[in-house]
Amino acid sequence: MSETAVRYLTMLRMVPRFPKSITTTELAERLNDREMSVTKRSIQRDLEKLSAFFPLLVDTDARPYRWSFDREATLDIIPALDLPAALTFELARAYLKPMLPPRALSHLQPHFEEAHRALLREKSPLGKWPDRIRVINRGLGGQRPGIDADVLETVTEALLKEFRCELIYQARSWPEPEAILVHPLGLIFRDPNVYLIGNIEGREGVRQLVLHRASGGQLIEQPVERPEDFDLDLYISSGAMGILHSREPIFLHLRCDKPVLNHLIESPLGFDQVTTDIDENTFEIIVTVGDTQDLRWWLTAQAQHCDILEPAWLRQEIASTLERGLARTV
Repeated sequence: MSETAVRYLTMLRMVPRFPKSITTTELAERLNDREMSVTKRSIQRDLEKLSAFFPLLVDTDARPYRWSFDREATLDIIPALDLPAALTFELARAYLKPMLPPRALSHLQPHFEEAHRALLREKSPLGKWPDRIRVINRGLGGQRPGIDADVLETVTEALLKEFRCELIYQARSWPEPEAILVHPLGLIFRDPNVYLIGNIEGREGVRQLVLHRASGGQLIEQPVERPEDFDLDLYISSGAMGILHSREPIFLHLRCDKPVLNHLIESPLGFDQVTTDIDENTFEIIVTVGDTQDLRWWLTAQAQHCDILEPAWLRQEIASTLERGLARTV
C-alpha cells in the first residue's frame, strides 16, 4: 500500500463525528507524531478529495477549517465487523437502550447498524441473534428517570480526561438547584439510576450524585484532585452504594435452602464468602457484607428460604420486621 493511502486511512480514523471536530493544524500535529510529516495545505487538499467518497463535513467559517464525519453516517472502512464483534454490539444495544438517553446512544447508532448488517450478511443461524435476545432487569421494572444528554456527555468526558465539571444539581433535600463543582471519580449504573461518584468542591467526603437530578453541566478544564486511597471497587464492596446503617461491616452466617438460593454459590455476596454443604437440602455461607438497607430488604424477602445464624441482633431485627408486617395483614 502506498504512503498516501496509509495517510488517508490514518486521517480518516482521526476525524471525529459531528458535533466534535478537528482542525487541519491538529491533524498535522497528530500525523507528525506518527512520523507522517505533511503540510496543513496538503491535509486540506487530501480531505477535500476524500469528502467526495466519505461523508465528511467541513466548517469553512472557522480558521483553520474544522472537519468532522456526519453524525448519521455509516462508515464502511476496514476492518469489517466479524461475528463476535457484531454480536457484542447487538448485546450492548439491548442492554444500554433502556438506560441511556437517545442522543447518547446516537453516537453508537452507525456501529449498531453496521453490526446488524454484518449479522444479516452471514449465512449462519447467528444472523437471527437480534431476534433471539432480550435484556430483563430484576426487580419491579419501574420506568427509569430521564437523564439530560448534555449532562451525561459532560460527565463522561470529564471522567475520561480527568477534568472537573460544573453541574446544576438539586439533591432531594435541597430547596432549589445549585451550581456545584465536582471532581468526578467514577460512574456507577445501579438500576434504575446512574450515579456520579466524586467530591464536591468545598464539601467533605465522597458523594453520590444521581444524574437525573442534574439539569445542566459544563466541562472545567482543570485536573481532578483524586484521593490517593480511593478505589471504585473497594468503594462499592464497602456497601456505600446501599443506604448505610453503619460503617461497620457485618460478619454474616446464613443457612440456605437448596435449590432456591443456589445462585449464592455462583454469585457470592462478597469477596471472602465461604460456602459449606450441609446436606442435600441446605448449605451455609459465611461472608463479610456492608451494613446496608439493601441487605435487610434481601434478608426479609428470603426469610422463608434462609436462617440467620449470626449475628443474633440482625436475626432479631429481621424477625421484628416480619412480625410488624404480619400485624398489618387485614
